[in-house]
Amino acid sequence: MLIRSSHKLPASSLKPTTTWTKLVACGLWLISLASATAQDSLNMRALGRWHDDALPATFFYDNTYNAVWGYARDGREYGIIGSTMGTHIIDVTDPTQPVEAVFIPGAYQGENVIHREFKTYRDRLYAVTDEGPGTLQIMDLTQLPDAAPVVYDSDALFQRAHSIWIDTTEARLYTHAGSSDFAIWSLADPDSPTLLLKPQLTVPWWGNVGLVHDAYEIGNIAYLNDIDAMHIIDLNNVAAPQLIGSITQWPQPGYNHSGWLHDNGWLYVMADETHGTDIKLFDVGDPGDIEFLDTIGTDLGPGSIAHNPCFKGDELHVSWYYDGYWLWSVADPNNAVLLGYYDTHPEPYDFSYKGAWGVYPYLPSGNVLVSDMQRGLYIIDISQALSVNGPSGAGRELRTWPNPATDAVNIGLPAGERGPFHLHLRDASGRLLNREVRRAGHATALQLDTRHLDAGTYLVEVSNARGSWTSRFIKTFAP
Repeated sequence: MLIRSSHKLPASSLKPTTTWTKLVACGLWLISLASATAQDSLNMRALGRWHDDALPATFFYDNTYNAVWGYARDGREYGIIGSTMGTHIIDVTDPTQPVEAVFIPGAYQGENVIHREFKTYRDRLYAVTDEGPGTLQIMDLTQLPDAAPVVYDSDALFQRAHSIWIDTTEARLYTHAGSSDFAIWSLADPDSPTLLLKPQLTVPWWGNVGLVHDAYEIGNIAYLNDIDAMHIIDLNNVAAPQLIGSITQWPQPGYNHSGWLHDNGWLYVMADETHGTDIKLFDVGDPGDIEFLDTIGTDLGPGSIAHNPCFKGDELHVSWYYDGYWLWSVADPNNAVLLGYYDTHPEPYDFSYKGAWGVYPYLPSGNVLVSDMQRGLYIIDISQALSVNGPSGAGRELRTWPNPATDAVNIGLPAGERGPFHLHLRDASGRLLNREVRRAGHATALQLDTRHLDAGTYLVEVSNARGSWTSRFIKTFAP
């Protein structure tokens, strides 16, 4: 079976390219997923799984679990997964022995709860639900693994949200669907959000956007997945939002569910939550002229349905419901390379919604968290997949020195590459701390001031128009 990156011809206003995904190297043959009884995988292995058989499943899809997120602190790693009953914080420091550290009951619980969503900001966990009379819950994570006190639990701002996003660079919480089409909240006080804007109430042209199902927001620019279109909104002036780009036609059109922007600022992935459709790649570098690039699919059958994609550098991670968790390299977006997959739901698929809900690939260990709607939280080792031909393989690592660093760290630039270079700095939990553009000129290294950083592990990413490179360094203090 050939796993490929393919596309169908778009409308004439789009700019198609024809491309086929390369076969995975290292002498490994792709295993057919036609068998419904085997738990199939390619270049990946499950290190551990957490689940609780006592939790009730929903009436709708027999699903107990939903969204996943991750967090790291004090040398420990945690997986965060939602269920019909609330929020489960799982200690995955030893991935072979995941243990529930804390359970936070949801304000609304039971067999009607399909959706919970999570994001973190400044050691706070934000949790919402899209069913029943729910609340916004904010938990303090600084006391883990012993406790995660709830510091805010109220429906004063809203009862429901289908999904949320936090623009950590601008201290803004975004809520999508649920109690309102779309809303922006200030996190100037992380424990007490305040409303900045509900555009459906005050922006005359917002009717062209309507209900926002999900979105990716960075630097006050919002990339909206609003069911039958994708809109790009400039929200720097929150009192007067500007529509700066949109698309209403694309190959294999469906229900525009979710998307993610690459750190290079121009590559965007979009998933239609529609059976039998592939995910789509776009160049959004010019919002006024969005360019379709390619589609990527598993080709496992008409019941396949993507749910949530995300980027980590040039790695494209996708939770694909019945098909499980899939990973590609998009170092060349027109020729995506399959790196591996792990089928979390090895049962026969039908035209429903079961299997892998979400994926979180940002833990310092490199292990990947996957939530399966029926089977719980998986901890996946992808090191073999990344050794195939991917973004963390040979030649993709940056050289950083000194390591540990005190006042500054030097970042060696990839040989032969030219700027401008986009530099991103993240903490151990994956939170974006800084982004900037360096021209570099003929320099062979960049220097990053680390005096303002707390002691700990950090991830630095450097990208240009040709690719991206990563490295980790440790910040310490001079004795």
